[in-house]
Amino acid sequence: MSQEELQEAVAASPLFHGCKRYVDSMSVKVCRKGQIVSDRQMGHEILGLVVRGSVEVYSIAMDGREIMLSQLKRGDCFGIINLFTNTELPTVLKCGRDTTLLTIPKKKLLELMKNDKELTLRYACICNEKMQFLIKRIEFLTMQSGRNKLIQYLLMRPEQEGLIGLECSKESLASMLGISRASLFRELACLQERKLIDQEPGGIRIRNREQLETILYEW
Repeated sequence: MSQEELQEAVAASPLFHGCKRYVDSMSVKVCRKGQIVSDRQMGHEILGLVVRGSVEVYSIAMDGREIMLSQLKRGDCFGIINLFTNTELPTVLKCGRDTTLLTIPKKKLLELMKNDKELTLRYACICNEKMQFLIKRIEFLTMQSGRNKLIQYLLMRPEQEGLIGLECSKESLASMLGISRASLFRELACLQERKLIDQEPGGIRIRNREQLETILYEW
């Protein structure tokens, strides 16, 4: 992998953006699809940054079900929330496909943060965003209706020329929403039949946002 590609991944990172010089403090790790990754590597605590591929973040329910919380892509990091503690990550990380990571020892990252106020502020912003994300995930998981979970997900997603791109498979999306694959397909078909959305090869297009919001807030 070229140095240029590594630096591009660092530049895409909300945490390390503008800190290309830190690449020299990182190590490259190649993982296979389905491989479990951890913030502990050969007895050392590390922070991982996705260079290529994807890492799916799962929570394990009391009944043993895996619920996908998010998907990490190029520039995203794991091992952030327990940077200042000795606790293990409360989630399971699994490569969605063949993935390349950059890793940095957490001790080294803490040293860098002591001398780089901008890096420290970016870390604080990311923690703030993760707290907001978890609050929204709790809202998802406490909803009883699969339809409402799906609608809220669609309303929250960014659109590109009116199209909401799906960055994961529908099976993974069902896991993320905490519903069965069959329920997801049923609700998508229902919303399309009511002419509220269109399913297209590149994603989902919202046809009537106002009506979707009405359904959501009636819940």
